[in-house]
Order: sequence, then structure tokens, then C-alpha cells
Amino acid sequence: MKVKRFSADTMRQAMAQVRQELGDDAVIISSRQLDRGVEVVVSLDARPTTSLSAESSAFLRPELVSMSHQQDLDRMAQDIQALKSLVEQQLSSLAWGQVAQAKPAKMRLIKRLMAIGLSVELCQKLVADCDQDEDQAWSFLMQDIESMLPIMQQDVIEQGGIIALVGPTGVGKTTSIAKIASRFVLRYGASHLALITTDCYKIGAQEQLKTFADLIGVPVYIANTQVELNVLLDTLTSKRLILIDTAGMSQRDLHLSRQLTAGQSPQRPLRNLLVLSAATQLNVMRDIVHSFGQVTLHGCILTKLDEALQLGHAMNVLIDSGLPLAYTSVGQRVPEDLQRLSAHELVDRAMLLGQQNLAQNTTDYDQLLKMGWAKEVSGA
Repeated sequence: MKVKRFSADTMRQAMAQVRQELGDDAVIISSRQLDRGVEVVVSLDARPTTSLSAESSAFLRPELVSMSHQQDLDRMAQDIQALKSLVEQQLSSLAWGQVAQAKPAKMRLIKRLMAIGLSVELCQKLVADCDQDEDQAWSFLMQDIESMLPIMQQDVIEQGGIIALVGPTGVGKTTSIAKIASRFVLRYGASHLALITTDCYKIGAQEQLKTFADLIGVPVYIANTQVELNVLLDTLTSKRLILIDTAGMSQRDLHLSRQLTAGQSPQRPLRNLLVLSAATQLNVMRDIVHSFGQVTLHGCILTKLDEALQLGHAMNVLIDSGLPLAYTSVGQRVPEDLQRLSAHELVDRAMLLGQQNLAQNTTDYDQLLKMGWAKEVSGA
């Protein structure tokens, strides 16, 4: 491939040189920042060297002409996208450099928030109006996050009703049911509790719940279909609390939960609690919440807090989705490791992990911030 390099003090000047010498059809391969200016590398092979005459093009079949035009459009779209990415990169670096130089304290605050695990977008939103000194601003930021976190006000055990735990496989739904059930039995007795499992796919899932139920003296009912579940719920109306253990993420369970929610009476509705592992990445958490958004969700249980390197991901999802936090889990012990954390307690834990992350310095927060600024500059 033949290439040509153009150097100038600014990107605007470099692009002007490219257009003047090679025209608007020039294809930019790359660019980089120099000690004194910028360098743009342009492909010479990509420039059109021949063109069809009007006479020869008249004999082309219409479908070939259409295909040629589409190829030209595709190449043009690729060139525009490459140029767009180049401009975004330059603008984001410029924006980042200006802000970092003008407001270093604000940048340090954003890095501390990112170390907690919050997204760049939320970090920028939080620090937008910070005008205090860094320590005072940090205290206010923690209070802001606490006020944004939705927390379930009433304990599920005290409220009672019909509770279904939904979520992906392996997040700890069955263990969470065991912990909630143990707490309930200690307070109200086994006779007021019923356990139902709809998980007929996972090997040993029903046996796992049965083994635990035998220990606390509570029967386990099995429902493999919606009809069976409806019949069970009709016969268990005297129970103060009914806990339903569901299978992992599947269209069957989403459809079943949706039908059950629609079919319940207002006096005794079914409430779905989404179980999420706090050790899950932010984008994956968002996908899970979106997938289970097909059913009506009433709250969230965060498990595996002891395995999470950051709690900001989970906090971010709670804030974005508005799902109130019902319980957190920090281990396998039943029922000791089930907790009802306040917003203040959750933020405190996230801060401690964030401090450890900053001390270890294993993440390039500057690069993550530049990527965030690129999205903001491009309007993405």
C-alpha cells in the first residue's frame, strides 16, 4: 500500500493539506500526536485512478450499475466513519486536556468515583456542580449517591405475600430463598411459610431446596407448569409468606412470571425480586435488567458482595433502573450472611473497595475518562 504523511501544527491545517493535494476522496488511515503538532497518514491506493466513459457505462446492465453505486456508498460510509472516529479522538483528547488542566480537583473526584465502579456518565453528572474543596465535595458526593439509591423500606419477611426470585443461573436464587426462609421461620414459625420451585431444568435444583426445607420443617411444592402453580397458590392462601424459586434466564420463565403477575388478585399479588451478583460487570448487569424487564420487577437482591472488586456497578444499575434494594448477601452461611443494608452502609462499603482500587493502581482511569469524553463530544 502506498501512503503519504502530512504534518502540521493542528489537525485542521493537516486536513487542509490533504484536501488541497489529494482532494475530497482521500482516505485517512491513521493520525497521531507529535511533540509539535499532528501527523496524518493517507492512503494513495484508495484514490480512484480510472473512470468509466459515458459511452461504456451506457452498455452496463442496470444491476451492475446499482451494485457499483452501492459499493461506492459503502466505501464513502467507511471513510466518513473513519474521519468521525478521528475527529472524536482529537476532540476528546483536547476536551480532556483542557478540563484536566483547568479543574484538577474535579478530575481527581471523578477518578475516585470511577474507582468505586460508577460509570463515566454518572461520575460526570455527579461532579458537574461541585465547587467546594475536594474533601468537602467528596462528602457531599457520597450523600448525593446515598439519596439516589432506592432501598426497599419494608422487610419482605415482615410484609409477607407471594415472592418470586428471578434472575440468571448461578447468582444465588436458591441460597437467597434459604436465607429468607430461615429468617422467617425464626420469627413467625414454619407453619406460616410455603416454598415452591419451578426449576425443573437444573439438575439437583429441586433436591437442593428440599434438603434445606427438611432442616427447617417446611414442605416444598413443585410446579412444572403455570396451571400447577396457580393451583398451588390457590391452596396456600393461608400462608403468610410464599417463596417461589425459579429457573435461570429463559423465555419460559419470563413468560410464566408475566402470566402469573397478570393473573393475581390485587389483594395478594405476586412480586418479582431480581437477583443479581454484585461481582457482575456493569454492561452485563444492564443486559440482565433489560431482559427481565419483560416481567414486572418489584425489587432487587444483590448477592456475592464478598466476591465483588467494585460495588459501583451494582449501585449504578440500582440508580438507573430504580429497583429498590431488598437484601444483600456476603457469603454462603444461612441465614447469617443475608443483610438489609441502608444506602449509607452500601456506599461505605463501596468507598472502602474504591480506596483499595486506587491504592493498587491497576486501572487506567485517564484512558477510561478520555473514552467517556469522546462519547460526550460525539453526542453518542
